Amino acid sequence: MQFVSFAFAIFFVVFVSFYYLAPRCGKNAIALQRILLLLASACFYAFADLKFVPFLLYSIAVTYFAGIIIGSDSFNFDGGGYKGVQYRAVFFALVAADLLPLLFFKYAPKTWHSGIIFPLGLSFFTFQSLSYIFDCRAKKIQVEKNILDIALFVSFFPVISSGPIQRAGNLIPQLKTLHKFDYDNATCGMKQFAWGVFKKFCVADALAVYVDFVYASESLASRTGLATLLATIFYAFQIYCDFSAYSDMAIGVSRFMGFDAGKNFDHPYLATSVGDFWRRWHISLSTWLRDYIYIPLGGSRVALARIYFNLLATFLVSGIWHGSTWNFVIWGALHGVFQCIGRASKGLWEKSRLPYFVRATIVFCLVAFAWIFFRAPNLSDALAIIKNFGKIPQDIVNLFAAVKSVGLKDAVKASLAIDGGFMGMVNRCVALLIFVCLSLATRKQSGLKIVKTKSTIVRWLSYYAFAIILIWFYNTGFVSNFIYSNF
Repeated sequence: MQFVSFAFAIFFVVFVSFYYLAPRCGKNAIALQRILLLLASACFYAFADLKFVPFLLYSIAVTYFAGIIIGSDSFNFDGGGYKGVQYRAVFFALVAADLLPLLFFKYAPKTWHSGIIFPLGLSFFTFQSLSYIFDCRAKKIQVEKNILDIALFVSFFPVISSGPIQRAGNLIPQLKTLHKFDYDNATCGMKQFAWGVFKKFCVADALAVYVDFVYASESLASRTGLATLLATIFYAFQIYCDFSAYSDMAIGVSRFMGFDAGKNFDHPYLATSVGDFWRRWHISLSTWLRDYIYIPLGGSRVALARIYFNLLATFLVSGIWHGSTWNFVIWGALHGVFQCIGRASKGLWEKSRLPYFVRATIVFCLVAFAWIFFRAPNLSDALAIIKNFGKIPQDIVNLFAAVKSVGLKDAVKASLAIDGGFMGMVNRCVALLIFVCLSLATRKQSGLKIVKTKSTIVRWLSYYAFAIILIWFYNTGFVSNFIYSNF
């Protein structure tokens, strides 16, 4: 069920109507809200495809029993010898059982699951489930004895499709409390949801039209280097606006219901190092990888060579989580190498005193280059895209020559492979420019906080202006699924 759809609108209005009536039921209010939330989550997930439901139920069951086993007295030891080996074997078996569906769909031969669609949100709720198991093992949280708590945690519908990945220590306590209607939560949630709608439908989907056209495998070799470069830059913004849009919508829906789902993006393309980029990009995944992969490997508390190994291993896991092809392995390895180089050259980087804008631009170029392997359907296409960049010097010469013969507009259309109306490209660029300007304006303080400080008339004028922008740039000709719903 897509967030921006008539079906979701009806579903959500009906759900929250009953959800916020529950507090009037006295001592049974919390129990009623929890049951309503579980039913809503089940309906939301089943709406995608009933065939997906068994995998969700399997994850809930494994998560619950893993916690019970880990928290039981008979397995509550971590000593040496036979008992220690036995405990670790059981723990790893539980982790493997939780990972089994994900490993099957992502890495088993396709003939094994031919005709079976990849279950919605499998990667996300599996990692969410694993975080619970790991935290129970480390005694960071208490084991939940009520399977309803685990079912609500794993299936929480706003985030089940594409995150943000939740931690049990944050979400489960919220699931046990009563949520009354709060005007501030409702309005802020709606505003964040609207911001996500703008990023998805006015920016990401508009850019996707051009990116898909330029990156088409059958015509990739004939594309100019300038067109390929522009498509690469556009894709960097497309995937950011697409994925962060879902997070904004999920966080907004959660906040409307009284839940804090955390922040998942924090202006990643304003980062001044690749390490800084990962502190701002897909924060719920990057912190998951840090806490459950990087730190257990030794983190930064070991010798320098081992630190480099830990960084590479962590980002290879990130690449493999996204997909089983060499493209994703290379994408993860590139970010690992970038991190290692960044760590080795940290002193020189700081002493260089390069302006903020220059450092951010360098990081953006590195990240955008790595996105080529993420976007290209196969390794040969990725290499063809990179090869096209070698054409850029000659393309510039040809562009100036074409301007003299056919005029600026036609020369630009030919050089950038602009398909269709020229104004379509202008609208894409203007929508992207608006997004960039608003992002820069909210670099130090969130837009919600900025708007709150303004007078009533300024706030309402800004709402009307945003509504006009949303209607004007809404891309009705091309609507795609969220990119990360494929992972």
